[in-house]
Amino acid sequence: MLFLLVFSALSFAGEFTLSDALLSAEKQNQELAAQGFQIEQSRYDIDRAKGEFGPKIDVLAGVGPIPRATGNALQSSTDTSHWGRTVIGKLTLTQPIYTFGRRANYVEAASAGVEVEKAEWNSKLAEIRYQVKEAYYGFQLANSLRDFIEGGKAELTKALEKRKRNAESKEGFRMEIFLAEVESREAEVRKYFALAKEGLALRMGVPVQQVEVKDAWLVPVDRKLQPFEHYWKLAQEHRGELLQLKEGIAAKSSLARAEKKALYPVFVALASYDFADTNIRPEQPSLFANDPYNRSSLAVGVGLKLDFQWSLAQAKAGKIWAEVNELEAKQKYADQGIQTDVKKSYLEVEEAEARLKAAKAAYTTGKKWLTKEVIGYASGLSGTSGLAEAYGARAETAKAYFEAVHRHHMAWAALSKAVGTEVDPSLAR
Repeated sequence: MLFLLVFSALSFAGEFTLSDALLSAEKQNQELAAQGFQIEQSRYDIDRAKGEFGPKIDVLAGVGPIPRATGNALQSSTDTSHWGRTVIGKLTLTQPIYTFGRRANYVEAASAGVEVEKAEWNSKLAEIRYQVKEAYYGFQLANSLRDFIEGGKAELTKALEKRKRNAESKEGFRMEIFLAEVESREAEVRKYFALAKEGLALRMGVPVQQVEVKDAWLVPVDRKLQPFEHYWKLAQEHRGELLQLKEGIAAKSSLARAEKKALYPVFVALASYDFADTNIRPEQPSLFANDPYNRSSLAVGVGLKLDFQWSLAQAKAGKIWAEVNELEAKQKYADQGIQTDVKKSYLEVEEAEARLKAAKAAYTTGKKWLTKEVIGYASGLSGTSGLAEAYGARAETAKAYFEAVHRHHMAWAALSKAVGTEVDPSLAR
């Protein structure tokens, strides 16, 4: 189980501290970068909402053939044996000047949508920071086990060297067998250490050849745990899911109000320019003559623009309000669920601290026992059975100790993830 933990806890160490690794992941993690682009995309929705109620220009222009014609408003004749060109065009400018707050509602909805994406990014960041911590501490765990076994092997080898005269005895054979078992376990730990190094490269997105590993044991860090209410308050301010629901409700509410206002007219400023020109039909000089081929007119004013679709507007607004009600229901459930999640992580930190304290005491005792037996065996005052028993106890207590340290680190990592912001005093930014 321990080695499976080491394998899954892919890692980062090297010349970097944990803070360096977290900062590097925040800058280089492609999954986080992709989430950031969604924020950028959502910002364009604000411009789109503004653009929907910005100035609108419609232009129509064209050219075509037309036969010659002569005459006036009362009489005319057409000569199809001669052809020329005619140009027609129309330009209309519409600028909304009052929308009953509909434009503002759309902008508010789009702005809240940006905040939703930011909250999603923060949630992703919290998850990635947790993964980096898992990787970093997992690597240290593998490294600690590797170094521990290598150190134990060195002690046993040294003890055997001092008692070579008994190498062919029953006691000597027992020690040779025990040493072989240690070497077998050493090979296994080295394998997982190498996998942990590979994991380092995978997590940080760098080639494994660039990972220069600095040997570092997994060591405990003293941290002060604040009252639970402190972390719950932080979670209400920073937990991504709560922020997403809050901003999502705001966005949907603004959008629903905007859709309902689609039934209202929009006051607009209007400008229209209409023209036509041809080189083959004479212009009619009278202002009261209708000349469709040679004309130029400009009109400016204010008016109303209304797209009246009662049932469609009502249906859109009703559907969005139903979505608001759904989010509000989810918000109540999430509030309670996330509080439970934070409480669970908080209790796990308390448990991890108690386990670490007990494991540290056993670890110290096991170390004293093994030292005593090694000295006794090397001096010929004790046999292999006592040394093997002491080494076995030492291995168990060391394993339990390293696991307790790892569990303590990861309990704090889980608390930061549950809260939605960094709460580890050793990493506080």
